[in-house]
Amino acid sequence: MKIKATITFLISLITILSCTNKEVNTVKHYKSHEESRKNVPFSDAVQVGNLYFLTGQIGKNHATGQLVKGGIEAETKQTLENIKDVLNHHNLELKDVVKCTVILADIEDFSQMNGIYRSFFKENLPARTTFAANLVAGAKIEIEVVAARK
Repeated sequence: MKIKATITFLISLITILSCTNKEVNTVKHYKSHEESRKNVPFSDAVQVGNLYFLTGQIGKNHATGQLVKGGIEAETKQTLENIKDVLNHHNLELKDVVKCTVILADIEDFSQMNGIYRSFFKENLPARTTFAANLVAGAKIEIEVVAARK
């Protein structure tokens, strides 16, 4: 598990370092636009030049504060809707996503997750890493993305 987390970190670091020096020096931290997440101890997104690193999302309905019911498919759909909301808040879209990291609580859920994932990402497919780990709040899935403003 530590190796996979280290690999994900290194990919993000390489992405940051591949920017020009001027872009690397431009870093902005954005708090959440969701009222229920105003006081969390992390940024909803961090902008480095034209790249946006979004905090991982789970299948929580932010209006109710609860994980959606219906298993991996429902949670995957809600997770991707949450990502779309954050992207839209920054005038970005799913087509701007260049990298996804998908974390499943159970790797056996891969096929079901992938079916829903395909319905959101149809063109301009981002690079993707998928692995299994224990997740917060009993979630079955967490997805984090990196998007690039063109």
